[in-house]
Formats: sequence, structure tokens, C-alpha cells
Amino acid sequence: MSADQTRQVMSAYFEALETGVFAWCFTDDVSWTTIANDTYVRGPDAVEAAINGLHARLKDLQTRQLVMGEDAAYIEGSAAGPNGEARIPYCVAYDIVGDRVGAMRAYGDIAEFMPPPS
Repeated sequence: MSADQTRQVMSAYFEALETGVFAWCFTDDVSWTTIANDTYVRGPDAVEAAINGLHARLKDLQTRQLVMGEDAAYIEGSAAGPNGEARIPYCVAYDIVGDRVGAMRAYGDIAEFMPPPS
């Protein structure tokens, strides 16, 4: 897959992400891993719920850099802490499989804001 195809997949995902309904952007066996605390979530509905829960806890998400490559994308950013304290840096790595997101790995201090797996 070319970087341009990756860009198309990620654009569709980010657009759907704003609606809160984006499980259709994932492969059937999509996974989310939060590296700092080894939280692992699998399946489109569970990953969607985890990401929505995370976004509900973090405010003022700001992207610093988005990098696209063949079959992968990386976003670096920060979010305001829950009480307005210092910004919380993060990085998310995306594996692209065909025209869907197949896996995500989150790095940084956002682990404590992930909702517990259901």
C-alpha cells in the first residue's frame, strides 16, 4: 500500500472519529495497546468504546505531527490534563491493513486516562 492510500484510510478514520461512530474503520481483529500500562483491547466495538472513553477524559487534543508511510501512520500530540495542569504528550502508531486500521499502539502518559476494558 502506498503512503497516499494510507493517507486516504487515515483521513476517513479521522473524519469518522469526530462523529463518535468509527468501528467500521477497523479490521475485524483490530487491537489497541496502551504501552505504558499494557492495556490491550481487541475488536472494533471494544476499541471504539475505549477511544471514545479516552477522548471523553482528555480535552483540547492537539496534533503536533502526523506522519504517513506505507501501511503505517503515526500521530504525535498532546492534550490538556483533566484539571488543566501541564499538557500530556502522546504518540499513536497505526498499522493499516487494506483499507482499514488493523492495530494501534499508544505511547506516553495517556495510559492513566484509558477507561478500564469492558
